[in-house]
Amino acid sequence: MMMWLIGVCIASSLFLIQLWLSNRNLPPGPWGIPIFGYILWLNPSKPYETFTELSRKYGSVYSIQLGKHFAVVLSDPSILRAALAHNDLKDRTNFEVINKVMEKHGIIFAQGELWKEQRQFICKWLKTIGMSKFGDKKNDLQMLIVESVTLLISELRESNGEPINTASLMLIYTGHVFNRIVLGQNWPVDHPSWTYLRFLAADGTKKFAIATPMSVLPFLKIVPKYRKIMADVVQGAKNTHLIYQRLMDKRINDLDGSEDLMAAFMKEMKKKENDDKLNFFSKKQCHHLLSDLLGAGVDTTANSLRWFLLYMALNKPIQNELYNVLDRVCTNNEILDLEKVENVVLLKSCVYESMRMRPVAPSGIPRATTQETTISGYRIPKGTMIVPLQWAMHYDEKYWTNPHVYDPTRFFDADGNIVTNKAYMPFQAGKRVCVGEMLAYWMLFLFGGNIIHKFDVSVDNKLSEEQLNTIMDGEFHIILEPGEHNLTFKSRHNPKHIA
Repeated sequence: MMMWLIGVCIASSLFLIQLWLSNRNLPPGPWGIPIFGYILWLNPSKPYETFTELSRKYGSVYSIQLGKHFAVVLSDPSILRAALAHNDLKDRTNFEVINKVMEKHGIIFAQGELWKEQRQFICKWLKTIGMSKFGDKKNDLQMLIVESVTLLISELRESNGEPINTASLMLIYTGHVFNRIVLGQNWPVDHPSWTYLRFLAADGTKKFAIATPMSVLPFLKIVPKYRKIMADVVQGAKNTHLIYQRLMDKRINDLDGSEDLMAAFMKEMKKKENDDKLNFFSKKQCHHLLSDLLGAGVDTTANSLRWFLLYMALNKPIQNELYNVLDRVCTNNEILDLEKVENVVLLKSCVYESMRMRPVAPSGIPRATTQETTISGYRIPKGTMIVPLQWAMHYDEKYWTNPHVYDPTRFFDADGNIVTNKAYMPFQAGKRVCVGEMLAYWMLFLFGGNIIHKFDVSVDNKLSEEQLNTIMDGEFHIILEPGEHNLTFKSRHNPKHIA
């Protein structure tokens, strides 16, 4: 009996020593419970707010157990930018649900050499279609965007100032641009494939969000509700890939002169057919890459535009001031173009402020450490999930005066020029900064600026404060989108400066 007790004591001591060694010099953070970690204390509809509250308690670098994932949350812009620049943090977190859908392909959650090759390819393709500061291609891309802007303006006029839900409209008309540049398709609104892809953008993202907890709590896989939702998400991805493959089959012998992403990828596939050097230009990669660029691009742009219009409607003096500036540069009621945008710094700052206050990815897209590393003197084990907490940085009073107030002038210097703030990070930073940042801004400037120049945008003045708060709190699925609401668009028939 005595030997048994001695053995238990020795084993317990060794376990405690190992536990101490494994936790030595880790960032501070809240305690959790076995299996769940701290998940049960997260706000399920606003986890980014819980993370932000914890950062105030434990500091700008803290650790937290989220189910099976050990995570470190970063909320200081200098620390975050330095960390994301390291090769040790260039990979994404290994989420089981995401891997099942995306199969480690595409670009957003791709890893290693595949990610490196495909990112280079996308950056080159973006320049080919006009994502540059000068040149004829830039003008061609701008005109393509303006075509969709003009169609949207026509539809908004047909509303005759009656309240309308902007969710579907913004998805349709920003989607037109992405259909053209990503798929090479100019589908009408009622085209079956386009109708299905829009349905998936709304329904699929909500189901994907519901399924996401399975990545941190694997036992949920045995729960029928989660199994069914996961099956629906996977089937949605397969159906999307079938749409893409049918398009690829039709275009296989008709790619000359086409510069959309699908055509560019198919040309590269053909070029590398007999290349002995390792490459990732396959049908499977093409399907996932198209899904990433089309799905993420349309959803984030449409919802960023909706947030911008909401803030304009709720801040009429700022909207009126922006209209007056736009009317001075857009003589004869003409369309605002990118050249004129350069002279409307207020438009840029209004877009920036909307994206500061309502970033579509408030918790960022997590990274993962590929080996043990150090951040701010803390030891960060290999495989740690790194959470780049945009919400905390965008509301940090160290970097923003009255951060809960919509104030575009915070992006001006004393001379009225745009200045950057290191805590402003809607597209993240480092080696995996969003490749579509410039395109997103172009679309927001052209859509948003032209809408404000053509319409007086308003919310229902009968909404209660509680109803407005619900709308502005938003709904967080994969991205943060506004709560359901209507806006009115009253045509400015006789443009004149207004106070």
